[in-house]
Amino acid sequence: MLVLQLSITWETNVQYAHGFLVPFLCIYLLLKLQSTTPTEQIKPSFLQGKTWWLLGIPCLLILPLIWVIRGANTDWRLLNFVLFGIVFTLTLIPFYDQGGWRKIKTLLFPLLFFIVAIPWPLATDLQLTQWFQERVSSIIVDILLLLEHEASLQGTIIDVGVFGQIGIDQACSGINGLQASIVVTLFFGSYYRFRWINSTILVLCGIIIAIGFNLSRAFSLSYIKVKGKGHLLDQHLFSLANWQFPSLHDMAGWIETALIFITIFLLAKSARGGLFLRMLGNEPNNWATLKNSPPLTFSVLLISSILTSFAYSEYHYKRKESKLINLPRLSLETNDETIVSEEKLISNQIAAQLHYESAQSIQWQERLRTRLNPLNQSRQINPNLEYWQAFEATWESGGACTAVLSTHSPDSCLPLTGLTQINPIPGQKPLIVPIKVGSHNISFEAYEFSRNRRKLFVFRCFWPYLQSPGQTNQFPRGGYNFDGRIKAAIEGRRNVGGTMLALAIANVDSSQTAIGKLQTLANQRLSFGSKEDR
Repeated sequence: MLVLQLSITWETNVQYAHGFLVPFLCIYLLLKLQSTTPTEQIKPSFLQGKTWWLLGIPCLLILPLIWVIRGANTDWRLLNFVLFGIVFTLTLIPFYDQGGWRKIKTLLFPLLFFIVAIPWPLATDLQLTQWFQERVSSIIVDILLLLEHEASLQGTIIDVGVFGQIGIDQACSGINGLQASIVVTLFFGSYYRFRWINSTILVLCGIIIAIGFNLSRAFSLSYIKVKGKGHLLDQHLFSLANWQFPSLHDMAGWIETALIFITIFLLAKSARGGLFLRMLGNEPNNWATLKNSPPLTFSVLLISSILTSFAYSEYHYKRKESKLINLPRLSLETNDETIVSEEKLISNQIAAQLHYESAQSIQWQERLRTRLNPLNQSRQINPNLEYWQAFEATWESGGACTAVLSTHSPDSCLPLTGLTQINPIPGQKPLIVPIKVGSHNISFEAYEFSRNRRKLFVFRCFWPYLQSPGQTNQFPRGGYNFDGRIKAAIEGRRNVGGTMLALAIANVDSSQTAIGKLQTLANQRLSFGSKEDR
């Protein structure tokens, strides 16, 4: 159950892709534990033989409740730690009953090592990533200026004049390498039998190594851009039959990861000294470590609790969903001759994090406002006049579409591009704008940003496929606090799929004008398909 819950993040977020390997590393560390025979007979403690009742039964009773809450909140990272705590406790109970503290203290590190596969709390994760993005981009700009290259910083976007802009995204922030370095250093510390103080120093050295290599990688890619070779970063260098060689950007990421691993490996090995090291690889496998015999009653209750968790959760949500109203699919149409449109590339990081079924990012402008390219007589979008940009993503089901509501909001993403948020004031709720499309009312969140005296107005909505009678489609912003998540589970509001639509209009004078143009756009370009189209 724990691996099933965590695999959603392992699969959709490259930062935690190492999670699939961690359970096997935990088993390896457990197998290398050598049993020790106590020199003296130790009297069993009072709790031995009773922990399955004192700790095990409460875990069994709470497990179905946790699984029901998880059904409506698969993206809630607090549940990952709660579920791990239950699994950790249930794992140690039989070992404690057999040998007390002496038995379980050697198991603690191999079992606690699993924590490196659990995603960090979302707020901490986002804040740390953004902090690294800001620091890395600032350092690169300083280095480029020292080398007498034109460079300026707009949020985390580096402007290098005629050569365009350089975005320091999540991968270039160094957070992925930092995560990997912690996993590797902790494992090598155990593999080479370091003491805790030596392991701590190795972890700190690994963090420094990861940050250093990432900064070198980010600067190298930026320097290539400054030298006018930016087209090489995202293009495949060459192809052979149907196989394409990775782009320079992706290849640099692989090289960085390999260098971090090799450097930490050499550092850990040299720290021990000598050619014949006392390490886990030289120890025989001790399969007896994994052997335990919980009471039959406890085993039956545990199996019953697991089956009850799955069965009742599915029954609870199916019963609630049978009362929901089916809604048609919302779609955006931009194919007509009155506008000039350009499709924008969606980065691999966004695609991996959102894990949508389909998505498009498109920019368009009325043909009369565009400018003519004298070289090929084509029409191009004029960034100095009014234009629209949209991002549309759809999910059929799964936890990712609820995760996107809490992690990818305009107020957390756009300031990183150098925009200043005007409305709402950071920390306050956005204005809700009702827009009528056909027979349906769609509630949009409204945001206002500015840069260089130009304004950008952003409107976003999430249109679900199933909805409670009388409920609006407002973003469940309050639903991401503790009370809101529990309420969602009680009401059976499991993720049922839907469409997220973000619309941005630039170069208009006021929010009233922007809202009016949003309604006009909705009348012209937003439509609902039949329910069968889903």
